[in-house]
Amino acid sequence: MNIFRCEPNQPAQVALERTDGVNIQGRYGDRVMYTLMDGRVLYVPPIVASQIQEQNICAGERFEICKTVVREGSRRSLKWTARKLEPGSESGLEQDLRASVAIAEAKNGTPESAEGPGPVLVRASELPPPPPKSNGASNGALNGHTGAHTEAPATPTTKLEHALKTAISAAYNAEKYGTELGYVVRFDADAIKSMAITVLINMSDGGRR
Repeated sequence: MNIFRCEPNQPAQVALERTDGVNIQGRYGDRVMYTLMDGRVLYVPPIVASQIQEQNICAGERFEICKTVVREGSRRSLKWTARKLEPGSESGLEQDLRASVAIAEAKNGTPESAEGPGPVLVRASELPPPPPKSNGASNGALNGHTGAHTEAPATPTTKLEHALKTAISAAYNAEKYGTELGYVVRFDADAIKSMAITVLINMSDGGRR
């Protein structure tokens, strides 16, 4: 059984396949079991189930869940929270990558603004159309030359963009290779996030060395 495990003090975004959880009794106390949209299973205390119902979180709707470690003197306890996301709120992948960029830049002593703004996920249909291509003759005439033209310098690739492309490419190639072998493997957003963060950290460590 593929279980979704909540890391302490790290908010994660999930989506339920169904909102009717199954009550489970075990040695660690009562739990409610949910099936997620990606097929994994989530176990949470009853307080989380109550929060899901109170906020009217629907099946397929992404929401944030967090297991926070609370310290009271020498004692530690866990506080679970489920929070419905506001429209237009930043995804967990964007938040984690933005934080990782800040950490990497702090290690290199470079302000984040030097690398440009943080990641923004945009649908392909929302992108503006590419500018029309012009031939060498027209470019040459505009620049006062004949038969020669100059091209605008290419925009440098940021470390964040490089890390994302590397992670997505690695996931794609691994899935393709697994299909060829008859072994189906799929990487979700959390797996790609982890790979991209690892690439960013390695790039930062390599820059220091």
